[in-house]
Amino acid sequence: MSADPSSDKKPSALRPLPSVNMALLPDELRARRTRRIVLGTVLGAVVLGGMLFWIAKSVIPQTWSFMEEALGRQDDKLAADLGLAAAATPVELDAGAEDALTEEEKLALSRSQPNARYETPFGTTPSFRGALLAAGLEPEECAEVEAALQHIVDFRRCRPEHRLIVERDENAALKHFEYHPSPTEFVEVRRGEDGIFRAEQIRVKVQRSPIARAASVQTSIGDGLVGLGLPAGLATFFVEAFEGRVNFAVQARKGDVFRIVVDEERVDGELLRYGRVHALEYEGQKTGKIQAFYFQPGNQTGQFYDDTGRAMVGGWLRTPLRYDRLSSRFNPRRFHPILKRVMPHLGIDYAAATGTPVWAAADGRVTFAGRRGPNGNLVVIRHTGGFETAYAHLHRIKSGVRRGTLVKQRELIGFVGSTGRSTGPHLHFGLKKYGRYIDPLTELNGPGRRMPARELSAYKEAMAQWQAQLRGIEDAPIMVAGADEPLVEQVDEIMD
Repeated sequence: MSADPSSDKKPSALRPLPSVNMALLPDELRARRTRRIVLGTVLGAVVLGGMLFWIAKSVIPQTWSFMEEALGRQDDKLAADLGLAAAATPVELDAGAEDALTEEEKLALSRSQPNARYETPFGTTPSFRGALLAAGLEPEECAEVEAALQHIVDFRRCRPEHRLIVERDENAALKHFEYHPSPTEFVEVRRGEDGIFRAEQIRVKVQRSPIARAASVQTSIGDGLVGLGLPAGLATFFVEAFEGRVNFAVQARKGDVFRIVVDEERVDGELLRYGRVHALEYEGQKTGKIQAFYFQPGNQTGQFYDDTGRAMVGGWLRTPLRYDRLSSRFNPRRFHPILKRVMPHLGIDYAAATGTPVWAAADGRVTFAGRRGPNGNLVVIRHTGGFETAYAHLHRIKSGVRRGTLVKQRELIGFVGSTGRSTGPHLHFGLKKYGRYIDPLTELNGPGRRMPARELSAYKEAMAQWQAQLRGIEDAPIMVAGADEPLVEQVDEIMD
């Protein structure tokens, strides 16, 4: 039965079926647009993935093969120039023929003789194969040595100053090869009884022996160390060890005396470097006599302790780096060298070489790490007790140091630089207490922690040994009181 057209019915709330020309509703338009975006993104990802796969499969191997072929051609040319293309056999020349050879030909001849042993620098050749050829190895020998070293030596890290040692047997065949990347380790390659070369990494034994030295302070501790034949950088150990008890910038006087016990590290009798500092002593007109001894209790981090077993460094590092000089002090009325007007310098500037490590002055949480205007690369750390420290002009910030990161005292946070408004590489170290800037030199460092009682006996025994060495220094100067004049002012250049 058909519906009565005259019947009274309410219009339907449902939308009628769309016709060809009916416009879509807003929700439908958004849905269609979303489907197109998703489909386009998927297709783009598929196309990009296909291109990357093609590049990885075709272009990169072809480029790498081209580079290998180019280096191989250079190596072949070098081998031809050195007369190494053919398999060498011992050559004997009469005196007249040998005199007619050039120096290069004589050198190549001497390297191919039976029982020859010689050393040569890696040089500036563009590949490890080229360095081996220049060292007198034949192409077949080069391939054998490279095969033995491929899982031990990273050929990309070779440097011109690295050393190569070659040794041949009684038949002039390669018997032994050494690659020396540093004075303390090298890689040895030897031919086994089966005729195959095998490599072994060897660490050189370093001989360590403590030496004790003493000097009188005339201009600075660093100059006194240089006069003893020691590096000036050892002065930073005095600053770090005594930083809570001595302010060298104010209290040092001409005629003060310092003593040090430090390890000499030698390899085969040759001085390599100076290592662990075991004991320090400073006797000054303003400071009195103060000593510090390095000790590592149990599994804890080693540090300097006084004669009672209390750590020299308290909860803060007054100097969060090893610096060359104090280049600018805390000065609320400082005349700015760049802006040419009075502008407060609310921190301490420590001049040091670019790349010098910078440490956190105390435990805390990073609240800022990044670029900030005249500060350049800046790290800000919040500590307990309302304190906050700032480290400005960094060359770069250590990877992983970002807002929210927890750091420990003496943990690496960045490296000295000259970013931002700066006239040279240095660290600007600022300190706030409850939001107000204060002078770090007058505020920082409380007493350190006492050593665990179980370690005290071993520490006392070691301390007695180092004290005996300090007392036994021959020709040690005696402190002479001068006219109570401080040393020459160490602040000689404003850095920011």
